[in-house]
Amino acid sequence: MKNTRILILGLISLLLFSCKKGDIYQVDPKLDPYLQLFLQEAKERGFNFNLEEDGLILQFADLESPTIGLCTYTYPLLVQIDRTYWRDVTKYNNCEDLRQDVVFHELGHGLLNRSHDNQTLSNTEWKSIMCGGEIVRERSWQVNFSGMRKKYYLDELFNTKTPEPDFFKYGDTFSGDKGNLVESYDFSENKHFTDADGNVYDISNNAYNITTNNDYNNIVYLHTRKNLTSDFYYEVKLKTKLAGNGDCVGIIAGYPISDTTGVGNYFYISRNNSYNELRAYVGHMQCMQPIAEVILKKNVCQLDDQTETKLAIERTNNELYFYVNDQLIYRNDYMADQKYANFGLVTPSKNTVTVTSSMCYNKANGSLRASTENGLSTVFANRGGAIPFNIPNTIK
Repeated sequence: MKNTRILILGLISLLLFSCKKGDIYQVDPKLDPYLQLFLQEAKERGFNFNLEEDGLILQFADLESPTIGLCTYTYPLLVQIDRTYWRDVTKYNNCEDLRQDVVFHELGHGLLNRSHDNQTLSNTEWKSIMCGGEIVRERSWQVNFSGMRKKYYLDELFNTKTPEPDFFKYGDTFSGDKGNLVESYDFSENKHFTDADGNVYDISNNAYNITTNNDYNNIVYLHTRKNLTSDFYYEVKLKTKLAGNGDCVGIIAGYPISDTTGVGNYFYISRNNSYNELRAYVGHMQCMQPIAEVILKKNVCQLDDQTETKLAIERTNNELYFYVNDQLIYRNDYMADQKYANFGLVTPSKNTVTVTSSMCYNKANGSLRASTENGLSTVFANRGGAIPFNIPNTIK
């Protein structure tokens, strides 16, 4: 989903009303709490506004998709938020973050006189919530406006010279303690299974080959019902070649709601053919879309069907760390403190992923007894195969 935030210079209105005091103050009651929060954050950073005297119209409107917010420099200042977008985000866990983001972005235009800023940080995330306008490199304007990142983005909104925090940097090599092995897979016994959807699961040559027949990306859980409430480390070694834009491969950690849906933090890689690059996406299944997009450096991984790639998720002190070939790609604290019962793969549509290793570790002091499972016997006894990975596609 590519949302657009727009700034319009109301030149005609400026000419007509430049001598008139902008004392019209009309704020929709549903938007007023977000305005007050903006004013509070502004005051804490030395900004004071008298909008009832200066004038402001903050209202909902039916904006043309994909526009979700619109700021027009008129007297008084006019800020409009798309009512459909406002309604649709209600069902997502990060609803309040999404709403604050769009309101603060438009008020950044109108009250702080900021234009769009499409610079990026060292890990290629957007530098500011003021990113927007014409699409850049087929990227979403989504910003991880949550958790430990929110303070930085608020500081930067009011001060463009705000330094970049360390947690935006990536490339550190994993050197931590994985913990105690809970479960690993034994792929030595040949097995074969085809489910009702035509997805094929085959263990041969000491590897687990998953070939999906669905027209959508899938989740295949490997370690189930572990119920790890402590810190953990989960890694998968795999081979696959992504066919095109929209296909992805990754890992997920969470818990099932039913046989067809689940809740969890995910981390996947997708190929952008237009720019011949791999991009990593991080998110939670209860969010509207991935909360972060990072362009991978060329030396991080090849991601082909001949070269083994290691993907890993680590939870330490209520933060999640995401690794590719032992290089830290992203660090995040959004919904990291949930329970973790299932660990598995995100697999591409109509493609094959070859898993050569899958290991789950527990960092609790009292270690769980390690077990070795044969892939198919456990996976299908617990989950029954592939289920849809229903995350909106962010690739054009």
